[in-house]
Amino acid sequence: MKYLLAILIIVAPLFSFSQERLFSGKVIDKERKTGIPFCVIKAKDRNEGVYTDENGRFSFNSNTDSVKDFICYSLGYAKREISITQFQTDSTTIELEKEYTNLKESVVFADKGKIRHKILGRKKAKHVSDCYQKYGEEDAVYLIADRFNNGFLKEVFVYITSEGIPDTKFRIHVYEKDPKTNMPSTELTDSNLVVHANKGNEWVKADMSNKRIPVGGGVFISVEWIAGHGNNDAALQSSKHAIVTNHNGQVLGLQRNYGVPYLYHRYPFHTEWISNWDTNLNPALCPMIYGTYTYTRK
Repeated sequence: MKYLLAILIIVAPLFSFSQERLFSGKVIDKERKTGIPFCVIKAKDRNEGVYTDENGRFSFNSNTDSVKDFICYSLGYAKREISITQFQTDSTTIELEKEYTNLKESVVFADKGKIRHKILGRKKAKHVSDCYQKYGEEDAVYLIADRFNNGFLKEVFVYITSEGIPDTKFRIHVYEKDPKTNMPSTELTDSNLVVHANKGNEWVKADMSNKRIPVGGGVFISVEWIAGHGNNDAALQSSKHAIVTNHNGQVLGLQRNYGVPYLYHRYPFHTEWISNWDTNLNPALCPMIYGTYTYTRK
């Protein structure tokens, strides 16, 4: 019995300290001191993370033995690396600095021609299938500008069905296409563009006219699910986490042969894109996303 007691005394300290710690606080704009909604707080070198809520607040648990540093970032702001030693025990304020991106200059001869409007991609009225979104996922489709190359993106439309949680908010991104890989490359959106449906079975419109995004021969437009289940004090989430793997977001409508074979998907808190074009499907299914753009014709 004495030997057993001695062993217990030696082993007990190994289990007396919890590996889990609660991290909470708020991410704010360094200059304006206002909360930044839907920032990503991600474990460094790991595909695990969470989003802040609409006010920039966060609360999550993380294993302090395996995670030592975090990366915090949002559209329009410089990324910031934060060590767990910088988090206070009660609540931590994280400040992000504005980062301004210069888009490629485009010259529009408005005084020498008429401004015209054109559809970017194709519009369909009804969906034939559904694409269930998950917390943190992103789906992108390449939309071709089939006339002229001096246009600017005006609006983006995303079809959301009545399945799932239609009023869940999602973020819209616009990317250039890499000419070598045909994948999404440089981000053209420089700030948050968050929208949502109401009851579903509807086109959700996002006004892009003030962003001056050139469409060239075409652009990738994507949707990223950023709110809903997951904005709570659960553990850091990855594509293997129960909250992430469940279909619990908005549901995109799908059409057959709606886009070109440049469809890409990004798993939660990953940086790499993977092709989502199934060559076995004939005709293939594609998320119902389209846009409008204006161009000048002399």
